[in-house]
Formats: sequence, structure tokens, C-alpha cells
Amino acid sequence: MSVTALVLTLRECHDRVTVSVGLRLDGIHKSGPYDVVVPSSRHAVYLHIGPPKTGTTYLQDVLWRNRGRLLTHGVAVPGRRSVDHFYAALDLRGIAFGGFDSPETAGAWRRLVHRTVRTDAPVAVISHEVFAGADEAHIARLVADLADTEVHVVYGTRDLARQLPAVWQESLKNRRTRPYETFLRRALGDGASSPGPGFWRAQDALSTLARWSGPVPPSRVHVVTLPPAGAAPDTLWRRLCRVLGIAADRYDLDVSRTNPSLSTGDAETLRRLNSALPAELPWPVYERRVKRTFNSRADAQRPGERLRVPPEYRDRVLELTERTQAGLKASGFDIVGDLRDLTPAESGFGALDPVSPDMVASAAVELLADVLSQGPGPERPAAGDAARTILRHLRRGRGTS
Repeated sequence: MSVTALVLTLRECHDRVTVSVGLRLDGIHKSGPYDVVVPSSRHAVYLHIGPPKTGTTYLQDVLWRNRGRLLTHGVAVPGRRSVDHFYAALDLRGIAFGGFDSPETAGAWRRLVHRTVRTDAPVAVISHEVFAGADEAHIARLVADLADTEVHVVYGTRDLARQLPAVWQESLKNRRTRPYETFLRRALGDGASSPGPGFWRAQDALSTLARWSGPVPPSRVHVVTLPPAGAAPDTLWRRLCRVLGIAADRYDLDVSRTNPSLSTGDAETLRRLNSALPAELPWPVYERRVKRTFNSRADAQRPGERLRVPPEYRDRVLELTERTQAGLKASGFDIVGDLRDLTPAESGFGALDPVSPDMVASAAVELLADVLSQGPGPERPAAGDAARTILRHLRRGRGTS
């Protein structure tokens, strides 16, 4: 069988040209998936800025698990380990996480830039949700430091009725103590005409991307919608691959780490435990002893009512959703997915079931059993200290707000 023709199809997308190569073998056309991304004269850097709770952990785990394979397909993930992107984001913004200023943060952004601009790959990906909250000065510095590259911004956005409970629970894992009702009142503004700061600093797609789309052209801002519940597990990864211009089927998606929701009992126990723990407990110790423990409990899929948005906030959530959908539609950004994915399902709204003292006590006892059964070790030093803290808290009447 001889090759009688080589078929090339060119299509422009986001300042790149994708070449689809096909062969015509004795009159039979054979094509794909043979897409080859040909960037502009400067290699492209895709900055995935989050925000938190938009599948960032999943996508980062897949990127790092497949780092070598991605490089063979022209996509570099710069750095030695995934935490390098975290430290770089902290360094760029000049902030400490959890009040802990890690010595590894100093110079981390400069080091990551050095590794990024030196890569031979036509595409590089930097991913961490801490970037989303950057202000105009930080963004200007980032673009200037990457001036020899073609900077793209990737932002995930999600159904607000799912996002609000998820962000509140994640705040508990980062030592916050606000009750859910307080969080909702502040986030939804008690009927204010526009969202306020705090939750919205990174979660409001329109204001966040307004900061980024000044120095970055709108055509290079990619908004990835999170698929609704029930979608195929690889949908989000496929959408990111569409942004990067690579085929999605070549990679290992069997990542072990997840970031699921807590039960309502565990969430309230963690909130009260945060109030009881000493303020001087360093963040690395808290992350190792507390956050990882609660993540493990969530991974175990313990029974518990899924947290929803109370019905009295339904109209406000729908108003904000429609505002976001209309703004994104008119933005000129590259929308990957479907803006209808942002419309909350009715199942996202529901009355809050009260968390009884018995529920908190039961969750605390289970937590105590988890801590004691693991015992001390290099990864979990002095488990008895954490157990005694929980016991002291229970003796004070099962906790207070």
C-alpha cells in the first residue's frame, strides 16, 4: 500500500496553529489523532490559577503523575516537585500560608521562572490556586518576569451552590472557625448589590479575571467550567487538555489523592477543634496532625448529610450565577466547557440539619480512635498530644462556638 497524499489541516487557536496530519493511502483517507501543536515564536506558559475547590488537586496530581509523558508530547511541568509551584505563588504575592513563613518560599518565584523559561518544550504549565488572589502589581510582575514567553491564564469555575459549602469546609481545614451560617452571610452579602471581599477575592470569576486580563489578552484567558455531578470522571482533564492543545487519552489518570467533602459532624468537630488548639501550633504541625487526619476521614467516605445552601439564599445564588454567565459570555475569553454547567441544580439547595452535641461527640470519639490507633511515628509525631487536646475539649462540654 503506497502513500498517495499527505493531508494537512491547519486551524488557529489561542495564538497557536494546530496541524492535523492525515495520510491518504491508495485513495483511503487515514487521519488522527496526529495533532501537532506549533506555538508562536515564543513558547507558551499556561498559568493555572485555580481558584480553590475547582478540581485543582485532581489536575495537579495528574500533571505531576504524568510529567515525563507530558514532556515527550511537548508540555513541561517545571520545578522539582509540586510544592515548588505553591512556594512560588506565595513568594510572588509576598504572603505566608497559615501564618507560617517557610524558608523555602524566599526566591521560589525567581527559581520557578528560571526553570520555566529554560525549558525546551513549546508549552509549560504552572499550577496553583494561590495565584488566583494576586493583585494587579503581582500580575504585572509575573507577566514582566515571563516577558519572553506567551502567557496564558487558565481559570476554573463551578456551580456556586456546590462551591460555597466546599470552600467553607476547606477553610476549616486551614484553621478557620467561622460557622457555616456566618460564612454564607458574609459571602452572599445579606442582599448587598455586589459581592464583597473574602470568599470572592478568588471565587468571583469576573473580578478575578478583570485583574488578569489587563496584561494578558482576553484571547489567552481560558475559563474551564467544572462539569456537573454525574459527568464522566475524566471530563475536567479532557477540558484542560483542550486548552493545552494535546490529546487527552495518553495519560494515567489513576491518582490516589482526593479532596472530598467532610460529613457535617466531622466539619463541626474540626471547627470546634480549631478553636481549642493553641494559636502557637505551627502550620506544618497542624497540617500533618490535623488536616491530613480529616482528609483521611473524608477519603473513607464516612456517612453524613451533604452540606447544601439554605433555600433562603437560592435567589441570591441564581442572581450571581446569571451575572457570571452573562459576563463570561461577553468577555471574549476562551470558554472551555459549557456555561450552563454553572447553573445550580435544585439538589444544591436544602435546609440545614442541626448538628447535635451527640453528633459532635461521636465524631470526636471516632477521631480520637483514629489518632490513637496510628500511634507516633516519623509522619505523625506525638499522636497522644493531639488525642489529649481532643479529650480536653470534650470535657469542656463538647465544645463551644
